[in-house]
Amino acid sequence: MNFDDIISSNKQEQSNMPFNKDEWAKKKQVERQELYDLADKTAEEVRTDPVKFKQYLDTQAIFNVYSVNNALLISAQMPNATQIKEYDDWRKAGAFVHKNPVFIKILEPSESYDKESGKTRTFYNPKRMLDISQTNAKPRENTRNYNDRDLLKAFLYECPVDVSGNKELPDGVGAEWNKEDNVLYIRKGLEAPAIFNALSVELAKVGLEESGNQELDNFKSYCASYLICKKHGIDVSSYNFDNLPESLKDMESSEVKNMLGDIRGAMEDMNSRMNTCFEKMAKEQKNKAYER
Repeated sequence: MNFDDIISSNKQEQSNMPFNKDEWAKKKQVERQELYDLADKTAEEVRTDPVKFKQYLDTQAIFNVYSVNNALLISAQMPNATQIKEYDDWRKAGAFVHKNPVFIKILEPSESYDKESGKTRTFYNPKRMLDISQTNAKPRENTRNYNDRDLLKAFLYECPVDVSGNKELPDGVGAEWNKEDNVLYIRKGLEAPAIFNALSVELAKVGLEESGNQELDNFKSYCASYLICKKHGIDVSSYNFDNLPESLKDMESSEVKNMLGDIRGAMEDMNSRMNTCFEKMAKEQKNKAYER
């Protein structure tokens, strides 16, 4: 028996069905709200669960250009994700997408609009992404190969405070930002990565506003240090998140996300300066190559 006529007619009927904008908008609104709820739920989980908190940090370190909301969403849906693109972008890159792939849903900023209060808000659309693990693409190689001296230069590039090694620091303290004289003191003779761990904590303090809660402020700079070191392949095995601040456990999801935003912002301040330094180094190396 031949069913081609039924299949063909059904396809034709579907193609002739008018696009219902209202139904599409309602569907997107439901999907959008589900993602907002998932981000809030994940924020509530990370405030009390050290494993999930570190899981979020690892995700944010990899996807540093993504917002806190989207890092929370990726962490909740596929914490082992390393590189995500839309389906069509993977295909354009020549990658084959596996059968029945697992999609990661994030929120993509769209147009902005003005509210009656005068504030400008951004509209977000749900977006389906695929991790490289859902394709046959090969993981991208890290083309950067900086030695410890280059990394230290990058950390200190256009440093917002003066840096000095001319001060004896208490035992166990590798670096210390003295707010009164606005100088960042570094212990001489430290080995990498100890110097990067200590230095990045103090640099994060410079970029963070004090909240009045010293425990929380120290924790935020510690987290920002972890992010920047993880981002640049520096050993982070000494970091421990088993004991989360008590004040974090009492926060609402919106407060948690604001705190995570502060941490991400401090990391990005350091990362931006470092990337500028790396670009300068690459340019200088290129010019030297031309001179030979």
